[in-house]
Amino acid sequence: MIRVYFNPDYTLGFPLTGEEVKIENLQHIADVDASDLREAFEICQNEDLPWVSRAEVTPDPLVADGTRSVAPGDVLELDGEWYLVGPADFQRI
Repeated sequence: MIRVYFNPDYTLGFPLTGEEVKIENLQHIADVDASDLREAFEICQNEDLPWVSRAEVTPDPLVADGTRSVAPGDVLELDGEWYLVGPADFQRI
């Protein structure tokens, strides 16, 4: 299972590095039944249906009716390790 967090501190105008992410500010929005980060990221994209309605996703009640896709700056947690979503990869933080 991978835990998904939105990062309210991240903006495109001021992107963060892993050292600057404040874990205490992250907003847990869902748990995803996936075995790796790339798979979880792909599941967390809005396409034909909101991603929070997929069978693999257990959304937080605040986003159960829909929310934005996971994007660079957001954070995924896998096996107790935290990863910043980047434009093309994941940075361990």
